[in-house]
This record gives sequence, C-alpha cells and structure tokens, in this order.
Amino acid sequence: MDGLFGFLRSYKLHLWAIVIAIALWLQVHGQGEGSVSLEVPLQVEGLPADMMIVNDLPDHVRVTVKGLQSRLKDVRQQALTIPLDASDITTPGVVARSLQLKEVSVPAGLRIEKAQPDRVELQVDRITTRSIPLHAHFELPEGWQVRFVSIEPLEVELAGPEVWLESLTKVETTPIRLELKNGLFNVKTGVESPSGKAIRLVDSKIEIKVKGELLQKAAPEIPKSITGEMK
Repeated sequence: MDGLFGFLRSYKLHLWAIVIAIALWLQVHGQGEGSVSLEVPLQVEGLPADMMIVNDLPDHVRVTVKGLQSRLKDVRQQALTIPLDASDITTPGVVARSLQLKEVSVPAGLRIEKAQPDRVELQVDRITTRSIPLHAHFELPEGWQVRFVSIEPLEVELAGPEVWLESLTKVETTPIRLELKNGLFNVKTGVESPSGKAIRLVDSKIEIKVKGELLQKAAPEIPKSITGEMK
C-alpha cells in the first residue's frame, strides 16, 4: 500500500506541474501578437571630435514594433533610441549607413520589424579654423549715416566645417544701434554667428570695438518752383 500511495502522490505532483506549465504558456502565448508604430530618436555615436556631420539627418525614425500585446504597452513608455555608430569615420566624404535595428534594446517578447528610413547618408567634413574679415553691422533709421568707421580686431578666428568656412568672405558684428545724436561714437559689440551653421568663435570672450562718427543727413533742399514760391 505504501508503494501505491507513493505512486499516487508522485502522479499528483507531476499533474500539477503540467497544469502550471500549461497555465503559464496560455498566459504568455494566449494573448496574441500585435504591432505598434513609434517615432524613435536617431543618435549618432562615436564621431571623432575633429569631424562634423554637415548634412541634415532625420531626428527620428519611424519603427514598427511587433510582439506580445501585454508587452507593447510597456514599449511606449521606454526611452528607446536607434544608435548610429560613426566611430570608424576618419576622413571627409559621404558615408551611407544601414540602421542596426538589432542594437535597439526592446523588452523581451518584442522585436523591431522595420524602420523608415532604414538607411541614411552622412556627409562628414573636417573641423578647421580660419581668420575671417569682420564687418560692422549698423541698424540706423532713415536719415542717419556713419563715417570714418574703424573696427578692432579686423578679423576673427572661427572654427567649423572646412566646406562652410571656405565659402565665408566676411562675418558681421551683432547689430549696432547707436544713440541718435551727431558726433563721435565708441561702442563694444559681439559677433553674429552665420545663420544655421555650426560655426563658432575660437575665442568666445573676444571684445569687438567699433569707432566712428554718426551724422544726420541734411534734408534735400526743395526748389522754390516746386513749392509755388516763384518770383
């Protein structure tokens, strides 16, 4: 009898193990699969410090994530990023790269099916420095003018992509607005960064001095024949 009871006890344990395994399987796989589309940030990694990307890359990539319905709820709350390794780029040029979707960390039970775009082009240039002539930019109302203008220093040193610096013939000061009165002026100002370009001053604390004379233009003399005051 002891053998029979032992057999029944062992049989019940095995039966319960099978029931639990089936319940777990149903819990995981019985929910079905689904998909969701997400906008995931594109993150360039490892680009050498003396290189710069000069073309416009997409900020985000639209990806389709598939997997268990219960896990799809979680993926919306995760801070996903798509890494783009640029550590091997050492010379200027255009480089095409496929996005490595397998490098994106998603919760277990999920996978990234596709991305749009799934390939990007990087236009890379070397960062260099160059001295550029400085031009004083005045904002004056109509009827006023400046003369005998001098600026110190005459040039400023800028750092940025070589292809952009080569096309620069001058750089302007920040707009100068003078007190409207005739006479000499001596002001300090800054440098206006070229719009939309990743160009910076090598010396960010440089002081620009502008001197000159401000004059109000004389009003043009109106002939008496026009005013009707004819003799």
